[in-house]
Amino acid sequence: MNSDVHVAIAGAGIVGVSCALWLQSRGFKVSLIDENEPGSGATFGCACTIARYACIPINDPDILKRLPRLVFGRDTPFRIDPGHALVNLPWMIAFLKSCKKPKVDHTIRHLASLLAATDEGLGPLIERSGASDLVAGEGFMTVYQDPDEFERDLPKHRLRAEFGSPFTELGENEIRELEPALSHSFRRGLLFDNAHHVLDPQKLVERLFRHFIESGGQHVREMVHGLVHTEDGMKIYMRSRRFLRANRFVICCGAHSRQIEGCDVERLPLGTERGYHIQYSGRQHLVKRPVGWGEGGFYAVPTQSALRLAGTVEIAALDKPKNPDRIAYLADKARRMFGIDDEPDSDWLGFRPTLPDALPVIGPSVKAPNTYFALGHQHLGLTLGGITGKLVSEIVAGETPSVDIRPFSASRFK
Repeated sequence: MNSDVHVAIAGAGIVGVSCALWLQSRGFKVSLIDENEPGSGATFGCACTIARYACIPINDPDILKRLPRLVFGRDTPFRIDPGHALVNLPWMIAFLKSCKKPKVDHTIRHLASLLAATDEGLGPLIERSGASDLVAGEGFMTVYQDPDEFERDLPKHRLRAEFGSPFTELGENEIRELEPALSHSFRRGLLFDNAHHVLDPQKLVERLFRHFIESGGQHVREMVHGLVHTEDGMKIYMRSRRFLRANRFVICCGAHSRQIEGCDVERLPLGTERGYHIQYSGRQHLVKRPVGWGEGGFYAVPTQSALRLAGTVEIAALDKPKNPDRIAYLADKARRMFGIDDEPDSDWLGFRPTLPDALPVIGPSVKAPNTYFALGHQHLGLTLGGITGKLVSEIVAGETPSVDIRPFSASRFK
């Protein structure tokens, strides 16, 4: 009986809470462990998009040509800290190897297989938790100032269409008609009609979490330190030295997962993409939908109470202070995109968990019995949290996963 099996989950972001709800729906006893408020980490500051179209990774066959600018340039959406790169040279080499075309094609194909199941993973959780009012369906637009840059990116967008995300090409007048507040400098664009976005990601996780608690789930407000296996299961130790007994353990701590001892997660080449956002309160009316600036590497998103500019990638240490250049980059783009001269009301730095091949790890640990990973979703935690939770629940229940999880196995990093 599943009710006799106690599953402990470390991490209460969108992935962890989704795992908790799906496991609970299969009758397991579930404890969710996190010292912080649910959804207050990387989920809180994300770009809010349910990005079914996002099968193209940051790994790019042309990245070696752009490497000097990525390391030394400031006005770029992708920045690599040179000191961090030298200290983490094996990770950087693995990342660059994953930028070769066969590897990128592999990533695109298997990311697309997960993205195709986005609705079946997230939709039921939103419905059961009464959170449909937090989801908007106005589509997603990406715009370009440079028509040549648009043409260079068009093959990537056509790949998105091949994998189930059709789009409509837009000219300058159509862009202005759909989003009149945008600068007139945008010449070409695309509209993905069937895209959705979340008006408040943390509030969404809070609704899911509340449903989990009301359905009998347990919240342990602690930080997991390590795992010790015993004859009758396992002991999960907290930083406070308290421990929780469980039969199964699921790790969903994102970029912080490697801090947990005894679960074999230290063998994974888990890196961090540092993401930023800035917000302008009361300016959410400036766009009707998320709008990505193709050359700029970020989204402008209408939330419930603000205009949020979120995105860019910074490969740097987890504990490095906030980089003011990244904030300035987004503020400059707000001026150029909307004519906003004010300073942002708030800014934020968060940590996206990333593997060198831009695919998550979903499934059992190679060495730690009854331990499962659900981490490394890079930019796609909000989008893929639901289907990841469903897959984890199927694996723990001994069922055949509804998506082939072999490409996401921890064993690929031997």
